[in-house]
Parts: sequence; C-alpha cells; structure tokens
Amino acid sequence: MNQFFQRVANYVANEILIKGLANSKTFQRFAVRTDAHLRNLKETSNEAINSKLDEIHQTAAKTAFSTSSSAGKSSASRGTYHTSGPPRPPKTGLAGFFEAFGKEIRKDLGIGK
Repeated sequence: MNQFFQRVANYVANEILIKGLANSKTFQRFAVRTDAHLRNLKETSNEAINSKLDEIHQTAAKTAFSTSSSAGKSSASRGTYHTSGPPRPPKTGLAGFFEAFGKEIRKDLGIGK
C-alpha cells in the first residue's frame, strides 16, 4: 500500500512540478539568467586570481634578481610589523588568501623577512 502512494506521489511530482516548470517561460528565464550570472562570476573570479598570481610572480621575479642588500632594505622600509596595540587578526576572504599565499611564496623563496 505504501509503495502505491509513493508511485502516485512520484507521478504527480513528475507531471505537475517538472513538466510544469519545463514549460514555464518564467522559470526558463530564471534558469537562463541564473546560469549567465554564475558563468559571469566564475569568469571574473578566474581573471582576478590570474591577475593576482601574475602580480605575485612579477614581484618575486623582481626581488629574486635584485641584489640582496636592496632586498633587505625594501622589507625593512615596508614596515610590515605593527608594534602598537593588540595584534590584528588576519584578513579574511580572497584578499586574505592571496596575502597569506604571497607570504608563503616569499618565505619559500627567501625573499623579504
């Protein structure tokens, strides 16, 4: 008996919901707009990541080919450490990721600090 009700519910859901939404112009517009929006977000995020990686690569290449004395001066003059007040929490989101990623690359390459 339970299986009968499952089949009836499945048939009703299939006929009314799925076929109804497939034939609905409003739902089709919603689906197309959502798809276009998600593709746009994906494209812009990929461009942002690639540009940031290019920037990191250029900075690493410049620092790697500079003299060691000028590399020491540039990190000291930057003032990356802040000594007054409580410590600041790390940045969050994409900016925080790239900052931490850049620090790790600089640490691995022996650039800066």
